[in-house]
Parts: sequence; structure tokens; C-alpha cells
Amino acid sequence: MKYFLNEVEREASNSTCYHEFAKGKWDENACVFWHKDSLNIHDDLLISLGIDTLLFSLVDDYNPVGETKISKEQWGKIYAKAEECGEDLLEAIHEVAPWVEANFRQHEVFTILGV
Repeated sequence: MKYFLNEVEREASNSTCYHEFAKGKWDENACVFWHKDSLNIHDDLLISLGIDTLLFSLVDDYNPVGETKISKEQWGKIYAKAEECGEDLLEAIHEVAPWVEANFRQHEVFTILGV
């Protein structure tokens, strides 16, 4: 993948400055991060691609330093807006889309855990 890393790759990077896309609703009581089936994107990349701006514009409770649940309806809006924007932002959204769709076959939401 060009933009997102799996957990093994993130761990090898020796950095925790990543936004974790975690399957389902994150259990804040368990406080467990960096799940094996999560995807991760570096904070600098998330910002330079404009993913943060996209999320701020479409997700009322987006929290770049906390927990944000994304529903299937919200994802549809994110995907559609990314198609309008094009270029690298769209490429990143296309890259994560198969993971998101697989998530929605089992869960009602996925959670973005900010840095």
C-alpha cells in the first residue's frame, strides 16, 4: 500500500504518530490500540492529503486526537466527496476502501483513533 500501513509495518516504523482505522466500535474501557487488523496512516500524510479537512467537513464529531466513529452513511459521503477532489486524496480513499467495505460486512461503524 502507498498510504496506509498494516500493524506490522507501523510497528516496524518505530513511530506512534499514526491515525488508526480500527474495525467496529472501539472499546474505550479496554484502551487497546494498534489492532492487528487495523490500518494506519501517518499524521503528516493524513494532513498533507487533506483527509483531515475532508473529515472535518463531513463528520460533525471528527476528533483528530481522539476517537471518531464512521458509519456506512458517513463513509458514502466521504467517498463521494473524495471523488470530487480527485488526485492523491482520492487514491488514498480508494486504497482504504476495500478494508472499509470488509468492515461494514461485520460492523455498523469503524473507528478512527487520532494521534
